[in-house]
Amino acid sequence: MPGITAVVLAAGASERMGRPKLLLPFRGGTLLDATIAVAVGSGVDRVVIVTGADAEAVEASIAVDPRVSVVRNPDHRRGNMSSLLVGTASDPDAEAFIQVPGDLPTMPGSAIDALIDRWHSTSPWAAVTAYRDRIAHPFLLSRAAIEETAHLEGSKVLWRVLVESSDERVARVSLDLDAPLDVNTQDDYEILVRRHGEPDDGNTGSLRRSPE
Repeated sequence: MPGITAVVLAAGASERMGRPKLLLPFRGGTLLDATIAVAVGSGVDRVVIVTGADAEAVEASIAVDPRVSVVRNPDHRRGNMSSLLVGTASDPDAEAFIQVPGDLPTMPGSAIDALIDRWHSTSPWAAVTAYRDRIAHPFLLSRAAIEETAHLEGSKVLWRVLVESSDERVARVSLDLDAPLDVNTQDDYEILVRRHGEPDDGNTGSLRRSPE
């Protein structure tokens, strides 16, 4: 059934953090748990999690949910675009996709829902979230946008295409909130915990997938 699918990118190697950042404790679970919960709680029809680096540990940490599926990117070192394409290919019936980095545990669900509303009203080629302080994720891409950008490689591909290019086909959806914190370094993580909640005792196993 056609609809909108959130693709949560959880394939990165966390090089700047120096350890698997998505498994860091946060609010009784992990950073990835919190990000997935935002996507599941939004108005998307399905949620696809794309894993890659540390795939087994990351996949074992993901709670079972009927709206969530997990796919693995065997070539995750090529960057986020390759992971996005793995995620979109896994759901050929979706008419649009919302890209959600796995390291945005405080991203507001209202940002995803605002993109969904824009899709239903005008069906843009693509759309970005314009927070009060800056443009940031989530991004929405139509299937046409995915197909048109699939050949592009390198770092920050979608940022160049959707933001820096000033392409008139890209809608800006305004949200009266500050952009969520990207968790890339240990300092970022410590800021996140100070602002938004304490980590648990280090046991990140409270949410586990059932054995296959």
